[in-house]
Amino acid sequence: MEDCRKQQHYYYRQTNCSCSNGVRLLSPTEFDVLMVLKFPFPLDIRPDKSRPGFVHFNMSNSMQELKNYQNNTKLYAAMKTLVDYNTGYLRRSNFKAWMFGMIEAAVISCGSFLYNKGYKITYEGHAVAYNLYIEDMNDSNVQISLDIVPAILIGNHSVTEHPNLGNFIAVAKRAAYHPRKTYVNTFMLENPTYERDILLDKEYLKPALRLLKSLRDKLKLYRLTSYFITNLFLWEAEMKPLEFWREPIEIIFIDMLARLCDCLNDGYLPYFWNNDCNLLDTLTPNEKQEYLQKLNSAYSTLNSYLCQPYLSYECVASHFDVPSQNYSDSESEDDSESEDDSESDDDSESDDDSEFDDDSESDDDSKPPAYYGYNYGPQYYQQYNYYVPNFMGMNFYFY
Repeated sequence: MEDCRKQQHYYYRQTNCSCSNGVRLLSPTEFDVLMVLKFPFPLDIRPDKSRPGFVHFNMSNSMQELKNYQNNTKLYAAMKTLVDYNTGYLRRSNFKAWMFGMIEAAVISCGSFLYNKGYKITYEGHAVAYNLYIEDMNDSNVQISLDIVPAILIGNHSVTEHPNLGNFIAVAKRAAYHPRKTYVNTFMLENPTYERDILLDKEYLKPALRLLKSLRDKLKLYRLTSYFITNLFLWEAEMKPLEFWREPIEIIFIDMLARLCDCLNDGYLPYFWNNDCNLLDTLTPNEKQEYLQKLNSAYSTLNSYLCQPYLSYECVASHFDVPSQNYSDSESEDDSESEDDSESDDDSESDDDSEFDDDSESDDDSKPPAYYGYNYGPQYYQQYNYYVPNFMGMNFYFY
């Protein structure tokens, strides 16, 4: 556990949550923390032949080594509760319960200290993560959620099929139920470090990803998880040249939306770390059909917008889960005309960075967050956390 504590911050910064990847839509109040356990002895890691992308841990030899050393009595006693007596394999549920127990004990031990400091903390365990909810008792608007995910460090290992990439971990995530005999031993391979690096420095990749997630939220495709969409972008980021991500953002978005529709139509979205693992297997046939119909309809409409020279903010924004605005066409036209007039004024200057210009004089909150690139000054945009620039001639801001 000492190794785990030393590396906890390092692995948090490289987890595959939306915040660390820079693609979260809402306020950064939810965080995934990987609590990575490094065993003090070599592990016998074996691929799950029935479930691509998953592995098993055979602890038979390790348990025998622990038994032979008297100074490892406590560790041996603890490990006995985690290992299947008949097969010698590490049991996922036992490992997770053990880690959850340590997290809960740590939370309880510091609960009074945090309460005295003005923070209320509650907690509960879920399928993969142990959730902590922290609330500032002096400010109800300050709430933070930590999802602590237990994992085992694998590092470089031939079982990953990518042994040179390093920093692989195994997460206690359940897989397909059959075959039942090995279901309790499954751990899923992940490499959050490499995933984060793939998404870096690709111009409009992240804005396009945010838009696709926002479209997903608007259409209420609840079971199409963020990781499914991120996984799609990981594949495309590997295959497409860097020049593609410098194309106009609407071109990138429409292309990625088409790719997502293709995956749902084929019923196949391969896991980035093992293309024999189909992520869409978790969806029912009815869900795949429903999601495909909704996304195909959205694609047809949004793709047609590329050929339309005049679009209102409301028209485009209605397809995304963005701050709602209620403006009549005449109001929008007045805003557009006033902007045109201001641009023609000799004393005014317009550039792409004017939203960060401290000399901006507009603080009118009655106007939409963006209309044909209209910018209102830094104070106005403090209420937003991310924005997608120049999508179909407009900027989109997310809370």
